[in-house]
Amino acid sequence: MVIKNAKMVDKNGIKTKDFIVEDKDKKIIDAKGAFLLPGLIDLNVKFYDDIVSSENIKRLSKKALKGGVTKVVLNPDLNPAIDNEISLEFIKSESKNSNIEIVPLIKATKESDKLSEIAILLKKGANSIFFYSYINSFLICRIFEYAKMYNVVLHCRATNLDIKNVGVMHEGEISSRLGLGGINEIEEVSEVAKIIEFAKHYDVEVLFKSLSSAKSIELIKRAKDEGIRVYSEVSIHHLLKTDKECEGYNTKAKLDPPLRDEKNREKLIEFLKNDDIDILTSLHSPKSTLQKDISFDDAAFGVDAIESFLQDIYENLVKKDIISFYDALKLTYFNPLKILKQNSQSYKDLILFDGKGVERLV
Repeated sequence: MVIKNAKMVDKNGIKTKDFIVEDKDKKIIDAKGAFLLPGLIDLNVKFYDDIVSSENIKRLSKKALKGGVTKVVLNPDLNPAIDNEISLEFIKSESKNSNIEIVPLIKATKESDKLSEIAILLKKGANSIFFYSYINSFLICRIFEYAKMYNVVLHCRATNLDIKNVGVMHEGEISSRLGLGGINEIEEVSEVAKIIEFAKHYDVEVLFKSLSSAKSIELIKRAKDEGIRVYSEVSIHHLLKTDKECEGYNTKAKLDPPLRDEKNREKLIEFLKNDDIDILTSLHSPKSTLQKDISFDDAAFGVDAIESFLQDIYENLVKKDIISFYDALKLTYFNPLKILKQNSQSYKDLILFDGKGVERLV
């Protein structure tokens, strides 16, 4: 396959050139100045209403491709959770018919507060282990031991339920004015500090999921300076939006973790510019109108976001010169591959992006 007049993105900038894809047909495609990119990888995705089903796999696949995403990593805290062989095998089987690659994680613990069959599930094809930092500390030790044994990057959602469960949005001036319970950022920051110590003790790699606080990024930055192998993941929403979005009791802005204030957002942007954030995600976790069109207190956390992922990055970060296009690919392709411990993607994952829409080259 020959792709003509494509804009290629690399460390040195953007160049228009022809590109030859070996081991493909002799088809010639005129890119007409569109960007030729690898399909993005989104490391933090859930199904519609968190329900595992064939229909929701198809729904996710369709939306992901529109957003330039050809590989997603499932947050395993679903219904049913990916904590057993049956759930894992269903995901693997149904994903074979999907237009994107769906990578399952294991939920480390079951509802009974016991470990899942981690070793078996890893051998059966799960990529790695996901856990919440609030679980029993002895179980966390066991999880780190498994991660070290199988050489995987742990995925950790740092959160303290005792603090989080009393609120529904960021604790600040706006939550007070709206009369809504606030979630103080200490619920995240304190747990990040705790898990960093586990990572240091066991010398295991940890990706902190869905970070919202600039203080968390600062802790991870300091830990990296000490040689501790920890990484930060932030959603596009927490870089672009603040708790002001919750004005008018807008449940579409009810996210987990919550959108923080403007001062925090500005600090996150500075960390992004300085290459201190490792992964960027859509935090795709769509909810039905039945779960959203109710009172703010009762509404579900979640956002439907993957369909506009590439467009949001391009319009709000690249075109505004906050980061380069190559840096955007580091956050959504090269660094995710390292987290997944994968070295390359196949040619089927190339996409054309004209600044508005996406076309997959298959």
